[in-house]
Amino acid sequence: MLSLHFRRTPCSDTVNGKVTDRIKENPVESRLFRTFNLAAVAAVAVLASTACGGSSSSTTSTSSGDTSSTSTAALDTAYKGVTGTPPTTATKPKAGVKLWVISCGESVPSCATPVKAAQEAAKAAGWTVSVCDGQLNPNQWGACVRQGISAKANVIIPIGIDCRDIKAPSEEAKAAGVTIVGGGGADCDASGGTKLWASERLQLDGYTIKQYWELNGKLNADWLIGKSNGKAQVLTVNFTDPLWGPWITEGFTKELATCSGCKIIKQLDLANNDFVSNTAVSKFSTALLQAPTADSIFVAVGGWMSGGLAQAVVSSGRVAKLQVTTGFGDAANYDFIRNNRGQNAVVGYASPWGAWGSVDTAIRVLNGEQPVVEGDGMQIVDKDHGMPAAGQDFQPSVDYVAAYKKAWGVS
Repeated sequence: MLSLHFRRTPCSDTVNGKVTDRIKENPVESRLFRTFNLAAVAAVAVLASTACGGSSSSTTSTSSGDTSSTSTAALDTAYKGVTGTPPTTATKPKAGVKLWVISCGESVPSCATPVKAAQEAAKAAGWTVSVCDGQLNPNQWGACVRQGISAKANVIIPIGIDCRDIKAPSEEAKAAGVTIVGGGGADCDASGGTKLWASERLQLDGYTIKQYWELNGKLNADWLIGKSNGKAQVLTVNFTDPLWGPWITEGFTKELATCSGCKIIKQLDLANNDFVSNTAVSKFSTALLQAPTADSIFVAVGGWMSGGLAQAVVSSGRVAKLQVTTGFGDAANYDFIRNNRGQNAVVGYASPWGAWGSVDTAIRVLNGEQPVVEGDGMQIVDKDHGMPAAGQDFQPSVDYVAAYKKAWGVS
């Protein structure tokens, strides 16, 4: 959600020590290992809910179906991906708005980066913005919502957090007249509850939020189908905690089923608690040993590779025989790919674009306008396609910042 890259101005106030006034630069792999312990790094995607235990399960073939497209076509689909354009319909930010941004966890880049971008977008809109660090903890996420309510925030944007994980605080915010706009997470109606937010972020035209996350998995499957010439034998690693984790895996599984010669030979389920308890890497290594015929690996969360999974691939002695691809990642994933250290491809996604889109959605909601599609999409990146410069995150070809400023009528 997507795990969700940015900088910001200092926050306007401090709330019980949880509001940050400075977000660090997005660290590369080495800094991740220096600065964060394995538990924090491994939760990198977070956007997640309370930890459940990890488990490993075998699965039957996902093959069958008619393989109508060639391997080249599958690769072309993966590399092209799906990306829209920022909105062009003009809207003027209201003055005097107080924005409260909740970070899923400032200790990890996939949370801190979009938070930084949301701050930059709010500054461009002329708003006052504060950040509350959710510290990778669902209880703290809820506390941050309540702090925003107490601080008389007009708008709250929870970055990488689903409504179901902050349901009661979201109900309290709605009752207090505080507008909540999604920062990549799903509203409570996505999990069978009542809609509580003013709007989710509408990312791609014609895609529900579930279909958007499924696209992440689909593009990974297309890449493996193409790279294996339609014969991928896959170990999949599924994220059980958030709504979007199984959605990614579902999209992957559906697309791989279109390849008659491909098969999922084992699925490993991991949760945040597996990283907190330092068991995730050993579970992954064991699953890899139990799948000796696997020639492909799909990991739902790109950030997990920095948490030890990439090193486990290298240590297996099979790095030259495996094609490893993941969901959304960060600069560390591109370094792994560039240097052939346990990863070969990743879903490229500009999370700052998404954060600007959430602020754009908030502007339109406060103006009584209908939210619009923000256009932030994704594509597969590998060593020969779409790689950013060393130490940098994925950069789209669209100047989304200029587009938003133009739509808002600001310089």
